[in-house]
Amino acid sequence: MIQPNKYAALAAGIIAEKGLPWNEARSEILESNPHLSTSMLPSDEQIETALREHYAIFDPEGHKGRLRELRLMALTVMKELEQYSPLLTKGVLNGCADKFSNIYIDLAADDPKEVELFLLDRNIDFESYPIEGRTKRDPVEELIVEAPSLRNGVLRDQHISVWVVLRVYDGHQQGKKKQNKLPDQWQIEEESFKFATIEDLKKILDKTK
Repeated sequence: MIQPNKYAALAAGIIAEKGLPWNEARSEILESNPHLSTSMLPSDEQIETALREHYAIFDPEGHKGRLRELRLMALTVMKELEQYSPLLTKGVLNGCADKFSNIYIDLAADDPKEVELFLLDRNIDFESYPIEGRTKRDPVEELIVEAPSLRNGVLRDQHISVWVVLRVYDGHQQGKKKQNKLPDQWQIEEESFKFATIEDLKKILDKTK
């Protein structure tokens, strides 16, 4: 039987190879280990670290190229939406993202319809999803758009569509602090931030060439 400290690595392998959502990866582990307690399943933070380790061991150069491509896509979108104070979050920032991952960008707007009109004016298709039962810390809505592909990009050549999740927050409530945890051995300092501004992302791209 797999030891408890190996479940994060197992989940990372499932996610990397199958592209499953993290909770589905945990469910697959439970199905394969019926005597396993749910309390022994890895946390999101443990899976993040395990994913970075997985790629560093099994596909360092391939993952580095795909991650850089995702970040360049994110930078293009953030520059276009600069007036809404875009902040990059989640896996594309912290380094655990790959070809199955969405790009998450938080925006601040006094009215989410402003962002919708901004996209419509530029003939950018999107799907809108209002957030039900939200708290003051939650976004008002999410807008899903297709990421701009790179001309010589690996993802485009593999016919992989990448989606950008624009999480629109009330402009009066998005007083976010740039909290960060200590980076693990597969991260640089800026990758451990909770979010990254355009300038932060430029630094990451420069340091991870």
